[in-house]
Amino acid sequence: MSFKYSVVCDTLKWAGYDVLQEPRAILAAVKEAGYDGADLPGDPARLNARLVRQIVDELGLKVPEVLGAWAYFHAGENRDLAGADEQARQRGVEYSKRAIDLAVELGAQFFEICAAQPPVPQVPFPELPIQTLRENFTRAVAEICAYASARGVTILFEPLNLYEAYPGVLTSVYDALRLIDELGRDNLGIQPDVFHMNISESSVTDALRAAGRRIKVVHMNETNHYRLGAGHADFPAIVRTLKEIDFDGYVSIYMPLISQQVFQSSPAGYGRSGPAAAPLARRPDLRQVLAEQIGFLKEIERAVDAQRVNDQASRRSSA
Repeated sequence: MSFKYSVVCDTLKWAGYDVLQEPRAILAAVKEAGYDGADLPGDPARLNARLVRQIVDELGLKVPEVLGAWAYFHAGENRDLAGADEQARQRGVEYSKRAIDLAVELGAQFFEICAAQPPVPQVPFPELPIQTLRENFTRAVAEICAYASARGVTILFEPLNLYEAYPGVLTSVYDALRLIDELGRDNLGIQPDVFHMNISESSVTDALRAAGRRIKVVHMNETNHYRLGAGHADFPAIVRTLKEIDFDGYVSIYMPLISQQVFQSSPAGYGRSGPAAAPLARRPDLRQVLAEQIGFLKEIERAVDAQRVNDQASRRSSA
């Protein structure tokens, strides 16, 4: 079975584009480049759900997932689910409920959660005991899961590396598996990200095999955030492993970081430089970048599929 491909629209800003500012043009480019879906930002205040739902329906695109905004630099407020600040944790829970409602409006099946660092990062050693952080996080996620379950939404854990998330809470696929087992909810899954796995996992492919069918979405993100193939991720091995475990979810592709200037010139860029960065920033052709990213992975997928067919034929002939 061929993969389904989506794009992580949050990362369009790395190439200077903001899907919330130009939804029709950007989503049309996503469709034309050959994607099946678009994962949209969890920004209920800015995202016009009715308009975007109309656009994706007209284009024949799916919205597999609404992406959570958890880091302070992304969210603009403290939504820490694991730390000592009870108000921040409740803020994160209430934000999740709004984002889940947004997912329902968009027809999305998934909403993403991570255990991001607080506004003042505690790297590499957190102030609270790991067990306390885990208990805080688990309690918050249990409330979020209950809300999501009543609305038909599945929560996906995205393990971040220990420099961006609380160490020992949700920084590896194995942390995610432990949390799923502890919570015992049927609307929980995992969304591994190759960039973070490169830092956190001793073996990316072993971690994928361990997670197996609990993986619902995979983020294909190069180890240096640049174009796929420009880092050292072993994408052929990753694709082979996903085929071996019968992965049938979405392969969701990051856009490459073109330059810091381009990123900061985007209306959605964290730097908020805007026009000040414009003289140094030239956005690439969006359709070309989208096509290059998906083309890279589709070529690998075709090669892996062909090799699997050959291997099966060889086994039959030798039996």
